[in-house]
Amino acid sequence: MALQTQKTTLRSSGNLPIALVLLVGGALLWLRAAQRTPSALALLPGADGCLTAGIVGVLLALLHGIPYRTALLTVAFPIALVQLLASELAGFSFLPVLGIELTAFGLFGLPLSRLPRRRRAATAAARSLHAAHSSPS
Repeated sequence: MALQTQKTTLRSSGNLPIALVLLVGGALLWLRAAQRTPSALALLPGADGCLTAGIVGVLLALLHGIPYRTALLTVAFPIALVQLLASELAGFSFLPVLGIELTAFGLFGLPLSRLPRRRRAATAAARSLHAAHSSPS
């Protein structure tokens, strides 16, 4: 039985503009927050926990094979909304947290934009299952 390998196609360069926008936008946000108030980057423990949850959540999604754009929309966006609500209730500035997170997401996206795109393994597995069931025994 021969091993089936996944075929690679073009590099997923669609992630590069997204990563660059997130990287530059995030850096500008936390630099602006630091200019406005020098102690803006001294995060409260709750804000630090929000930052950790946002970054680790997206990183875990990426490690489990979720595409970059999907991880940003389905994991990072809801966490950012909860962080915004928590920052309003707790009275700390949301800009440094959002800026650091966007910078991290941009840094995650830079190497991901250089990786080759893989075809879906599910379609190959479905084809092999169909071939195994349709072959005469």
